[in-house]
Amino acid sequence: MIQGPVGGAAGPGGAGAARGPRRGRRGRSRARAGLGLLVLAVWAAGGCRAGPEVVGGVSRADRRDYRAFRARFPDLLEPNYLPFMTHRVRIPGSDEDALVFCRFEIDAFPLAVRLEGPELDDLQDEFHPTPPERYRAAVREAFRAWARELEGPFDFVFVEEDGASDLVVRIRGEEAPVPVPEVRVLGSAPLGRACRILEARPGADRLAVDFRVPELQIYVADEYGLLTPEQVLQVARHEIGHALGMRGHSPVPADLMYEMVRDRKLLRERESAFSEQDENSFADLYRLPNGTVYRWVPREGEPDREPEPLPAGPPELDPAPHVDARLGYSVRTPRGWLRVETPRGMVALDGVTWDYRASLQIVVMAYDTLDEFLGRYAGAYLRGGRLVEQANVIVRGREALRLVEVDDTHGWTEELTFLASGDGRVFVVVADASREEYEAFRPWFWAALATLEIWPEQAAPGEPGWSGFPR
Repeated sequence: MIQGPVGGAAGPGGAGAARGPRRGRRGRSRARAGLGLLVLAVWAAGGCRAGPEVVGGVSRADRRDYRAFRARFPDLLEPNYLPFMTHRVRIPGSDEDALVFCRFEIDAFPLAVRLEGPELDDLQDEFHPTPPERYRAAVREAFRAWARELEGPFDFVFVEEDGASDLVVRIRGEEAPVPVPEVRVLGSAPLGRACRILEARPGADRLAVDFRVPELQIYVADEYGLLTPEQVLQVARHEIGHALGMRGHSPVPADLMYEMVRDRKLLRERESAFSEQDENSFADLYRLPNGTVYRWVPREGEPDREPEPLPAGPPELDPAPHVDARLGYSVRTPRGWLRVETPRGMVALDGVTWDYRASLQIVVMAYDTLDEFLGRYAGAYLRGGRLVEQANVIVRGREALRLVEVDDTHGWTEELTFLASGDGRVFVVVADASREEYEAFRPWFWAALATLEIWPEQAAPGEPGWSGFPR
């Protein structure tokens, strides 16, 4: 189900693309990108059955469980949000539920899709009417985007005959309902009965499944009138992701499958509406054997977990640096940390994008001086945190400003280092960890920062090529 806040869209906030999505082990999300327009969910209605039954999605995703799953499937593309794609299956006689991947079989493609509606007579602006075909065209383009931009078997044909389709998309020419206060439902993907369990046994690594999604519903109006075809395109792209097998939502705001459709700000910085994490997750979903069990979870509650040991000994860095030819720098990150490229740099994580212990992020901005940059963005980086340290430092021969702030509400400590390259770039290095673990991770942050190599605007022959900042 796709939803929108009643009363209009929220506007962009913070520093825009200055900092990417970040989520800590306590579920903190501190995206700098603006959010707005739509909040997303999925219908989970289902009926009672005597056999195995799908009862919901993932209960709580944890990086340690993901590591165990990755050990079984070491060729997974990363980053991904695979745990949030699972369907929770209850098996009679077992005190554990299975989190299982359930999707169309490869040979089901191309899926036959039939579009119904919309009837817009009661919603049209008599002076500027919107042809219904523009909404049908937006939905068709949403399907074509999945076929065009993602790796996998995704292919679709559009049919007109009733009964000849695998999936019906009902484009509703009416105002979207408000099932609960402040939430307007703009689209729905009824997944409660989409995954049928044909055969299952407790503790198995794989279940026999069958997956069918008979219809999607997309509304084209809210209390202000008709939505734009572009908005309907965003709704349709997201709902198609549910129809292809994703039971939940991504916890990362930059992703198409996040529970809220973003504004267009960061999408303009990349050609595709799909993030790298969207692409990897659906590619992995359709590479894994259908019915693969992600993990078995207790029927009630979560298992006790042993605390992870703190980093000890001298910091160990990855021998292969992260090289960014777009923005003109390289850096070595702590060994074993996940690296993710962002529109303005990169982030390295001790964990995964949706659950990590510590992170190191580099953001590169086009500003001539550090003072100019700080005059505009310093407030965005110090958003209610308690400043506990401020110092002028030297990083690879360059003067830099270091700030350390404590977020008492969420229990995190953040270290920010700002330095100017002297040729129109400002580098922001953001390192964070829980308040209790920050001091243990700090030597690792500093060791990585000491390897930051900023290339000159015109690289010499034979050196990494870089011809100027993309302003």
